[in-house]
Amino acid sequence: MKNKKWLLLLIIALPSILWILLETSTINSHKLNYYGPKKKVGNDSVYYCVPDTFRVFPSHELVSIDTSAYPVYVIMFAKESYSNEAYRMAGLWEYLNYKQEKVTQIPFVIVTEAGASTEQNKQGMEELKKHDNVKTLSMPPLQFGDANRIYMNEKPYYIDYSFFMMIDRKRHIRGYYDGRYASEVKRLVDEYRHLRLKEEKQKLINENEIKPHS
Repeated sequence: MKNKKWLLLLIIALPSILWILLETSTINSHKLNYYGPKKKVGNDSVYYCVPDTFRVFPSHELVSIDTSAYPVYVIMFAKESYSNEAYRMAGLWEYLNYKQEKVTQIPFVIVTEAGASTEQNKQGMEELKKHDNVKTLSMPPLQFGDANRIYMNEKPYYIDYSFFMMIDRKRHIRGYYDGRYASEVKRLVDEYRHLRLKEEKQKLINENEIKPHS
């Protein structure tokens, strides 16, 4: 009988124990920023969100980067003027070629500007398509420019338009990364894992929450 009581107490206390363990773990040791304009609604901060649909070229099909397939994703806009500057993704290429296991779980979306059609650029895009976790999209120049500005809205002054951006499940911008450097891609990998752990932690808390009977 005593064992049953202890078991019942343990079941009741389990959500609280999990919450304490997760709150004091390394998951909360690092806070990721929110980027873009934000506003106050009462005592709450409302953070900037980006859209997750794109009108692609040449079909003009509306493509969705949905939260089921892309709960967190990394996106980069490759301008036509950058089509001969493959070094802007040198850090990502290094990981794809030599440390692929580190990035295979990260969904990358590379958006190109229609018309960026040099042989070097075509070859680079074809190589990217060989990786299952990399999605490439092409957009007409006007729509490309609009989408790029949306993702770069009120960006920090030191961020270049060719940087990678990490987008969370609620479509907030959580990080910018200079794809030229492997060290920046490493930071991206670490922060992606951190963000996914935070999401899993919240999911675990929600699933184990004891709600009062109505």
